[in-house]
Amino acid sequence: MLMQKNKIKNKEVILAFIRDINDSDGSIKHIENVHFNYFSEDLVLNVTHPFQEMKGLNSVVGDFWSPLVHSFPDLEIIPYILMGGEFEGQQCVTTTGNMIGTFQNDWLGVPSTKQPLWIRFAAHFVLENGQIERAWYFLDMLDVFRQAGFNFFPNRGIEWVPNGPMTEDGIITYPTDDWESQKSMDLTNAMLDGLGSYDGKSLSSMSQEKFWDVKNMMWYGPSGIGTTRGLKGFQDNHQLPFLQGFPDRGITEKEDQHYVAQYGDGNYSCDFGFPSMYGTHLGDGWLGLKATGKRVYPRVIDFWRREGNRLKENWVFIDMLDILKDFGIDVFELMKEQQEEIKK
Repeated sequence: MLMQKNKIKNKEVILAFIRDINDSDGSIKHIENVHFNYFSEDLVLNVTHPFQEMKGLNSVVGDFWSPLVHSFPDLEIIPYILMGGEFEGQQCVTTTGNMIGTFQNDWLGVPSTKQPLWIRFAAHFVLENGQIERAWYFLDMLDVFRQAGFNFFPNRGIEWVPNGPMTEDGIITYPTDDWESQKSMDLTNAMLDGLGSYDGKSLSSMSQEKFWDVKNMMWYGPSGIGTTRGLKGFQDNHQLPFLQGFPDRGITEKEDQHYVAQYGDGNYSCDFGFPSMYGTHLGDGWLGLKATGKRVYPRVIDFWRREGNRLKENWVFIDMLDILKDFGIDVFELMKEQQEEIKK
């Protein structure tokens, strides 16, 4: 019962933080005050590329939030999954949804559109005594480029801003059964183990039909890959191109500078790694690219929703810009090249 109360309390802390950010008057002073209320002064924040690790509240507010709210002065954070649990003795809250705002001023070099823009995000928080000690933010930056009018890669899935859970119960402020939470994580891990059993020849060697709602599953991938429906859609549009591109892919061994976490909360589960995987880019075709021979360490976060004994929905974030950087591809330079072409 104590663990359940702590889970709900921690989730309420994150929801209150989001509400207070949304109540901002647009000033950086307000953002600073909110952070001082919820975060440790020694906060460490990691954000997907192009951001660097930030240490301390001044860096977090100045380097991340100040440019963001300048570009999106009416920014509003709308989570549609928020779950909590414990991993290796650490109390965690993990969330995903959209940041929505009018793109009034250029952001990170991306030209403003003066129109609404949805920044698909995920965040993972580690709390101690009700205070946030560490945080990781994933931003779907390729989708920001897409909404600003730039497409760099031939998409196999459907490009759009994904929706929240079909059941509309992803904000888990209600008590959840520990047995159901463990069932969700056990099913997720069995599915992940199946992915690791690929024989290099046939997708059937991974036995994924045992774990998914084969006909109706939804896989909400990052921009550059897109959204797919059904197990075959997932296999054709993501799994097979990825396996061909990274035939030696595997799970990274945890090192001191790495962070991983996974847990279940009712019929939801999540798995997070910064980084999560490794792979050598040995095959052509992924994102329409020729093999580079480069070894990469993808940062990944997944959320799953289970219905009965099958996984039904999967929200996936991959730090695509970080992988492309390791390939030697600067997406910001690609954007400038497209801008120059438009001017001609």
